[in-house]
Parts: sequence; C-alpha cells; structure tokens
Amino acid sequence: MAILFGAVADDDTGATDLAGMLADQGVRAVLVIDLPGPGQLAAWAEHCDAVILGVGSRALAPAAAYDRVRDGVRLLETLHPGVVQVKYCSTFDSTAEGNIGPSIEAALDELGEAFTIALPALPVNGRTTYMGYHFVHQQLLSDSPMRHHPLTPMTNPNLVAHLQSQTRRKVGLAPYPEVRAGAQRLRDCFYQLRDSGVNMAIVDCTTGADLEVICEAARGLGLITGSSAPAMMLPGIWEREGCWKPVDRASLLPRRAAPGRGFLVVAGSCSQATQRQNQVLAARGARIVDLDGVQLAGGEGGSAPIISAATAEMAAGRACLLRTAGGLDDVDRVHQWARRNGLTETEVGCRIAFRLAGIVREIVQCSPPEGLIIAGGETSGAVCRTLHFGALRVGANIEPGVPLCVSLGNVSLPVVLKSGNFGGPDFYDQAMAAVRGLRNV
Repeated sequence: MAILFGAVADDDTGATDLAGMLADQGVRAVLVIDLPGPGQLAAWAEHCDAVILGVGSRALAPAAAYDRVRDGVRLLETLHPGVVQVKYCSTFDSTAEGNIGPSIEAALDELGEAFTIALPALPVNGRTTYMGYHFVHQQLLSDSPMRHHPLTPMTNPNLVAHLQSQTRRKVGLAPYPEVRAGAQRLRDCFYQLRDSGVNMAIVDCTTGADLEVICEAARGLGLITGSSAPAMMLPGIWEREGCWKPVDRASLLPRRAAPGRGFLVVAGSCSQATQRQNQVLAARGARIVDLDGVQLAGGEGGSAPIISAATAEMAAGRACLLRTAGGLDDVDRVHQWARRNGLTETEVGCRIAFRLAGIVREIVQCSPPEGLIIAGGETSGAVCRTLHFGALRVGANIEPGVPLCVSLGNVSLPVVLKSGNFGGPDFYDQAMAAVRGLRNV
C-alpha cells in the first residue's frame, strides 16, 4: 500500500494537532500510538490517506530521541508515504539538551535526504516567525508564557541559533523577503541554501498567505519538519494535482452508541489557557477533584476517594474534572520535591503523568465515560499508553489543532487530546458537544 503523507510526532497532542488539520481538509487520517509491528500498522492504516505516529520523543535525551524518530520513520517507509514530516510543537518545545535537532537528523539519515525545512509557525494559532525570531501572539517566544513551561521552558526566540545548538548539521534561514517573493523564488532559496551546505532551514512565516507560498515551494521535498501548518495547505495541492479527493468530514468518524455516561476531563497542564478552561468548567457546576502533584510523584495517598467521586458524577451524566496544578507555585513545589529526591524535572513530570493515568484507567474500568478529554501533552501520552488505546481514528477539529478522535485499541471511546496552550475558555463545553454529536439518533 502507499499513503500520501506520514509523520512522526514528538507527543500525542502534537500528533492529534497534525491529524486534525488534515481531517479538516477531508483527509482520512489515523494516529498510531508508539511503534507497532508493520502488520498492525498496515491494518490500522487501511483506507487512510495519512498516518501519524505519536513517538513520545519530546522529553527524551537526544540519543534516545534520535533512535525513536529513526525507528518511526523506518516503520512509516513500509507504507511508502509521498512525503514524511517530523512534527514538533509550534512553540518549538524542546529540552535543554535538545531533542528537535537529533529528531530531524534521524529523519534525514533514514531517508537519505541532505536538506529539509523547519517550519514551526502556525499563524492560525498565533505562532509566527520573522527573520528567524519566533513569536506567540505577537510576543517573543522568550516573553510568552512558554518561558514558564515546567519541562521545556523556552527562553531563546532566535530559532536559527536555538536549533543550531541542538545539531551538528548546518542550520540556515529562508528569510521573510524570500517568502514574500513567491513560491519559485523561495524554492530557489531552498536550493541555494542546500548547495551552500545548509541541511535544515528555518522558514519565516507570518500569515496564511505565507504558508501557502511555503508549501508550494516545498512541494517535491521528501522530508519536511515543523508544526501542523503544512497540513492546512498540502491537501489542496494534492487535489489540484489529481492524486487525492477529499471525503465528507462528517464521515470520518462513524455514528455510535454512547459507551458510557458523563464526561471525564483530565488536566495535567498548568498553562494559562488550560487554567482558564478549568475555571470555566468549574463555574458550569462540574465536580472538581484537585490532585496534589507531590503526592502523585511520591505514590502517596489512595485513589479510592478520587475514583468514587468521579464515577458518581459520571453515573449521573455529569462532568468530572481531575486537575493536578493550579499555577506556578504548585509547579515550583513539585520541582523542589524532585530536587530533594534526586529527580530531574522531566522524571518527576513523567511520574505524575503516569500516576494520574493509572487513576484514569481505574475510573474508566469502573464507569466508562461517554467521552474522555485530556489537557496536556505528557498527560495525554501517559493516558493513551496506560489505557492501551493503540491508535485513534481522527475526526474534524473542534478548534484548530484539537480534533475529536475515537480509540481503536483495547478501549474504544471518543477521546479528545488537547495541547495545554490550545483552545478558548469554553473549549471543554465544545468538546463535550462534539462527542454528543456522535450519538446514534
């Protein structure tokens, strides 16, 4: 079989972000958790145009990220994709040691490519790049709330310098004037950069019009890297070239009987957007269960009261929110505990995410919800793996970058994986309405 598009994504919310952008254009997409065998991958990919692997590389050490991404690209090659993407966050989230550079290196090596572009911009969500400097809603990346991220604080907005610090290969810039000059001029710029020894080129992008030019110029590259932005433009190119036809977005996910009652919302993110969404859901009357990050990290406290509270609310057809952080003070307290116990911030973050995922599994086993909504990349990854979702069929976006999905593995239910920074204040209400829309009538 051959697919149009394959991608490896550094976390599961990034994978759904990319898959949702494709689905919005009528592309049949599946998100596969981790790295299954080729036979299982082919079964999940059947009748799909695009396959995205959530390889969970963001918090890995550079060498481990390289190996994971290379394994993922090698697996995708069994499906003969027309183009491969290395997907990372539109805020260029990366550890201090640097995982994006090694991830791009892995794809270049596996595919035998000498050049690729790096396009982290996502204008529809306020992420733009100008002369190599990255902005979030018109703030420099280093001035945005991303500077406070508990695992991947972003303090350098100069993406050329930042990426160069993570790779032994040469990094260059395709600057804004070249983008504004049109697709042919930009394509020539790519060739010139490649011929001068550049292997990875940050591409400036400030608007949707810029994005269209970039995707036209990049047509023919075997490898691209960056945010979910290309997924907004590539399908139009495929259709124009006669190699693909869109399907009705309403047909991407089948109507289904509700597998359970109520909604379970799990918020492991401390982003300002998620905190605001939590507040709005609380004001709507949802049951809120606050979980202490230090107790989760240390394995303290029993889960029985949490499970009882959640299942009672869901059985009554209501929503229950489990949340782990109220703000930066909570994050600081967890980090202080980690240092006292000889753990890194990444290690303690993983402990919390998987302990929370274990609680979610117990709740779902006791009382399956009508829908499961998860906020935060690390939390989403832990829940998907703990519940053995295997793969997710991807539907249209609820908001840009956040689609409705249905799990295909051991547990089958509607799932929404939300990056912490995505979504408006009433996102949870929108997500629950989207899940209800799948009910058989």
